[in-house]
Amino acid sequence: MRIGVLAYKGAEAVQDDWSYVRNWLEASIPGHRFVLLDFDQAGLTRAVHERTIDFVITGSGHYVALEHSDGASRIATIESPWALSPRQSIGSAIVVRDDAHLHTLTDLAGKHVLAVGPDAFGGYQIAARELLEAGVDPEHNLASLQFTAFPIQKIVYAVRAGRADAGIIPTCLLEQMIRSGEIGAGELRVLAPIATKGFQCQTSSRLYPDWPIAALPHTPAELSKQVAIALLRMPRTAEGYSWAVPADYQVVDELSRELKIGPYAYFRQWTFEGLLRLYWGWLLLILALLVVWAVHTVRVEYLVSQRTRALRDAQEEQRRMAEEAGLRQTMLDHAARLAILGEMASAIAHELNQPLAAIRNFARGIARRITAGRLEQGPLLEGTSEIVTQSERAASIIRNIRAFAQKRVSEQKSVDLIAVLGEAIALFAGTHPEAHVIWRSTAIQGSAKVMADPLQIQQVMLNLLKNALDAQQTAGHAQEPIEVQLRAEACAYLITVRDSGCGLKPEQFARLFEPFYTTKPEGLGLGLSLSKGIIESLGGTLSAVANADNAGLAVWFSLPREESQGEI
Repeated sequence: MRIGVLAYKGAEAVQDDWSYVRNWLEASIPGHRFVLLDFDQAGLTRAVHERTIDFVITGSGHYVALEHSDGASRIATIESPWALSPRQSIGSAIVVRDDAHLHTLTDLAGKHVLAVGPDAFGGYQIAARELLEAGVDPEHNLASLQFTAFPIQKIVYAVRAGRADAGIIPTCLLEQMIRSGEIGAGELRVLAPIATKGFQCQTSSRLYPDWPIAALPHTPAELSKQVAIALLRMPRTAEGYSWAVPADYQVVDELSRELKIGPYAYFRQWTFEGLLRLYWGWLLLILALLVVWAVHTVRVEYLVSQRTRALRDAQEEQRRMAEEAGLRQTMLDHAARLAILGEMASAIAHELNQPLAAIRNFARGIARRITAGRLEQGPLLEGTSEIVTQSERAASIIRNIRAFAQKRVSEQKSVDLIAVLGEAIALFAGTHPEAHVIWRSTAIQGSAKVMADPLQIQQVMLNLLKNALDAQQTAGHAQEPIEVQLRAEACAYLITVRDSGCGLKPEQFARLFEPFYTTKPEGLGLGLSLSKGIIESLGGTLSAVANADNAGLAVWFSLPREESQGEI
């Protein structure tokens, strides 16, 4: 069985210091031969990695590193005659020349200091922790930090010779070298010693557990058990060394964590590898969340862009269709007005014929008076006045017809519904002398303001009046009155056109407002359809019901009041 030993005092010292362990194990465990192999710390670590040894005896700090990296398991801790207990044994002593003007750890700032190596537990790491707590960073605040490697005794000789201001060595090494005569008493002293009751050596640090012997994962468990039992039964040596149950090395682990060394060396290097090793679970979760978020963001942006494009296209198509519908509506309105004018053409000609005939008669009468020499001023002035009146009447009729027939874009504005309806009724009555229209708006006080296109309202009104007259003529009731009534409701005005015509059959009511549906042989079937569209575009409604006595029809439409336009 191969036992790897950390040779901190050199290879020769391993056989001298640890042969008693080998001899006792061979005597206690028959059938097994034990071999002591010496290593520096790097070599011992490599031997553990390569499984070329079965047991390891090393410093406390090195053991904790092997426990983390290779699963080494301590089976016993050495008990030194120099220590208070196996749990309080190892520390660091910072030695200086006795005549040096150095008294505290802070005095080492800017000095030349020697140590075994960055991985040496008692030879550097313990002292480094104390220096950091004193405010001296050994890696930055010293003039020089020099590592000498093993054997550790040469640090003592270098400080004595003045080649360094101070040296870091394990506790009790100075006392052991003075006892062996390697150096003289009074040549060196321990810097800033900590008084520890019962401890035989001077120390510059707190104390940590002593060296352990550890089994490796590939070592047979039964053999590890036999070795542990044998060591615990081993009697003290002549120097006072023996073995005790394994100590708790948690304090050593805490030191490694604070210094960011050994198993916690990755704390010093905040690389991706270090972060991954420390927080791999959280990093994996964050990475997954980032991936999900990125996929979600890309998907949302893609969907938004698609829907925005579709919405923009739909809005553009809706705008185009609205423009086309508006243009068609304007053309249909114009066509409906022309149709109404066409239907009223003979009545218009008759109406114009009256003022023109009057003008002709008055003009001939005046001419005859002048020829006969009867130039009385009164009759001549009366005749010319009648000519002016009749010409203005004819001009007014032509002007109203031209305005009604003109093609233009609808424009809503505040209008007086009473005045607009009155003009439409007057125009209808003027072009249809045979019609008897009764216009009632006396229930309205003042004006009846609505937001509308007055020409469109007149178009609807003329269409309803013409339909009423045609229905009465068909029924043979042309002389019966057509009643037009304006009534105020809560938020709207209600206009009703009631006739005494032929009425409608029930099946005709269902199709009354369909485009191109008509009950008149010469009709286009557009009047009521367009009228309904006009009224609904103004926020109102248009409908029809049979009269109570089933004689004729009542067609009504509503328009919202101007003051309540925003509520409708």
